[in-house]
Amino acid sequence: MTPPPDAARSLLRDAFARRYRYPNSFGGFRARCRVGPPGIEEFAATVAMLGAGDVDAVLEHDAGDPTLAEWLVQELRAISRQLWGHDFERGEGQFAMTLDDSPHPLGPLVLLHDDPHQATFRVRKGRITMATRRQHALLEVVRVDRWHLRPDGRWLPAQFTAEVWEAGVTRPLRSDRYWDLYWPVDGELFPQLRRVTATDAGGIETSMSMTLRSWQPAEPADDTPRS
Repeated sequence: MTPPPDAARSLLRDAFARRYRYPNSFGGFRARCRVGPPGIEEFAATVAMLGAGDVDAVLEHDAGDPTLAEWLVQELRAISRQLWGHDFERGEGQFAMTLDDSPHPLGPLVLLHDDPHQATFRVRKGRITMATRRQHALLEVVRVDRWHLRPDGRWLPAQFTAEVWEAGVTRPLRSDRYWDLYWPVDGELFPQLRRVTATDAGGIETSMSMTLRSWQPAEPADDTPRS
């Protein structure tokens, strides 16, 4: 049976609507942080997350490795863009899309058309289980294995894997395994832990983590909608 013409859009729009997102009025927070290879050497830092991509991090002592602070800022930005999210209609919703509802354990497949990244999404039980995007010869594949579920049904990824593949190569160039924890503060979820285990094409594995605590909500933002 051919899916109805609007089946793909309805499925993907509903999954995006179920994402946990901060309200527009939420001004973000500041927190204490420890960052570094877990169980080896961690450094204290102060961090701020004030909006999608609007983050700051200051190490209290010189770690001797500038990539540590760079990693911390990179991951804070990634989390912030997930927590503030973006508008579906101005993002994925602007493209034509079709649905492949062939049976699959991760759910039916939504394919975006005219999207420069040729994105696809698998959706099951109102949650995005897999997403892919292309950039020239590279393919990024994100597969979500576990979620944080709120009482109202909204969700956040809790465990997921991001892989980068190159056309013609039989193993991923890089595979990053993520574990995220969140803590409820004043009715919202604040990031508590992110641990990433990265494996490169040569099979070399490295791990990094950041742990946040002592969150202090920032001043409320104005009512300007966030995109």
